[in-house]
Amino acid sequence: MMNPKRTLLSIALIGLLSVSIAGAADKWLHVRVDEGGDNGKGEKVSINIPLSVVSRMLPLISVDELQHGKLNLDVGDDLDGIDLGELADALRDSPDADFVTVESDDETVRVRKEGDFIIVRAEERGRRSNETVRVRMPLAVVDALVGDDPNELDLVAALDALGEYDGDPLVDIQSDDSSVRVWIDSSDTGR
Repeated sequence: MMNPKRTLLSIALIGLLSVSIAGAADKWLHVRVDEGGDNGKGEKVSINIPLSVVSRMLPLISVDELQHGKLNLDVGDDLDGIDLGELADALRDSPDADFVTVESDDETVRVRKEGDFIIVRAEERGRRSNETVRVRMPLAVVDALVGDDPNELDLVAALDALGEYDGDPLVDIQSDDSSVRVWIDSSDTGR
């Protein structure tokens, strides 16, 4: 069962990463959360917000590592010597393939490139519950996110690139008693 606080925090972060400046007048961010609960009477959350609203708010946020639409990666020696731009180029130029597969008795995680997308799929199987997480991220967003400064991620540029996307869900989480879905389209109702 998903933790409601973790779910809402995830939605907020996904919302910030799933908006765009480009085409903002036309595009909307949609988030649907259904915490069905054991009796089917759980909470339901529906968010429909114009991308223009979120794109104007993101540069105004200055909290910890997030400053003016950029996420500071100054995390010590963890990224020293790693050129994120080159990694993004190599990823974009690589053939379609499964890059990482991790399997255990109760979980499988797979990361693959498929066309112009990176797809992450995680399946957890347990005695009490099952959960599937699918993330489908356009490679253009990864390219824009990396930007020019190796010490930061440019969220505004990534959002601009994401604004060009319109289609299948970016995030889809299904468990036995709840679901989360995030997508972008031109509808103000998300139907």
